[in-house]
Amino acid sequence: MTIARSLTFSVGLLIWSAQIQGHEFWIEPSKHYTTVNSTIELTLKVGETFRGSAQPYLPVDTATFIIIGQTQREIAGLLGDSRPAATVTVDHGLNRIIHQTTPFSIRFGDDDERWANYISLDGLQPQLDQHPAIPQIVPVTERYVRVAKSFIKTGQAEVNDSLSGEMPFELVLEGRWTQIIPGNYAFTLYDGNTPLENVLIKAFRHSDRAVVSEAYTDPNGRVELELPSPDRYLISGVVIRPDNDPDYDWMSHWPTITLEVVN
Repeated sequence: MTIARSLTFSVGLLIWSAQIQGHEFWIEPSKHYTTVNSTIELTLKVGETFRGSAQPYLPVDTATFIIIGQTQREIAGLLGDSRPAATVTVDHGLNRIIHQTTPFSIRFGDDDERWANYISLDGLQPQLDQHPAIPQIVPVTERYVRVAKSFIKTGQAEVNDSLSGEMPFELVLEGRWTQIIPGNYAFTLYDGNTPLENVLIKAFRHSDRAVVSEAYTDPNGRVELELPSPDRYLISGVVIRPDNDPDYDWMSHWPTITLEVVN
């Protein structure tokens, strides 16, 4: 094996290990509020409770990486072991960063407690109960896709989030805002263009890694979450369905939003 191939294999093995150990995936911009035409660094992170490790940009693991501002543009990731994973120049108003991975796979073997912990932690039992013919106790196989969004805001104009159409499952922050301040906020989870019911959505606060608010989506796909203090927040949920690939039992998608609440 050549040195180059050995390094590539080693990086891939480390990323695979991090993907298995990490429970959330999110985009961490260097700033959520800035001035127009600023260059912002984007770090991709995998971890748990809003604490994680930076991941390199790997084209083979990336299905979508775009910025939606005044226009929609592809983001050219920084190859290799670079941190951050990319940089972008932001437009006036709301800039939405979207990153979707290709599917990863995992097998939960006999006596593997991670499956039961995963179901409990993410409140997945109501979703699993809709498909009783699919295995629900180990051994279980799963593929999973991470679909992350982040906000970068410039200027003083009011803006609003909206459904991008670029993600199979997407969280949308409802309402108009100039800056996000402490308070209660409504989020809607969409399956394509359809609001999705009975999925647990959590809000993690960066400073103490606490879950500050959580709720299941209602029949309109909506939850109301409290973002109680100035801080960065991760809004996160998991959608799980039977996998169309006969080699796997389940396919899950992990939609997230990262945003900042200010005074």
